[in-house]
Amino acid sequence: MATTPHPTHRIEMFQRSAARYVENDYHYTSSVTNMLRELKWSTLEQRRNKVSLTMLHKIHITNRSMSITIMLQLHETTYSLGLFPTQNDITTLWNELPTEIKDDPTVPAFVSGLNKFYAFY
Repeated sequence: MATTPHPTHRIEMFQRSAARYVENDYHYTSSVTNMLRELKWSTLEQRRNKVSLTMLHKIHITNRSMSITIMLQLHETTYSLGLFPTQNDITTLWNELPTEIKDDPTVPAFVSGLNKFYAFY
């Protein structure tokens, strides 16, 4: 019985095909990863992490006491439901951020710091 690829895999494969099309480079030795970097296209995982971290930042700057409770609940729910593997754990990513980025007073400043810290495109 054949297994169906996860939808994320299908989206990533489509993005890689699109990169080859945009670059007009179909040679089998060409690096699609380099094409994605040159095009400054983020992976689906990077985009999801960026959106999740931005949401946590909005909670953090709105109500700092509430943000700790929500992050702890998010952490516990994530593991109890088995939603994300460890590398995608948003609380881990949040904790890796320098304090000056987490405490940026505006969302645009936070996103700018996030882009520099994680080299998101």
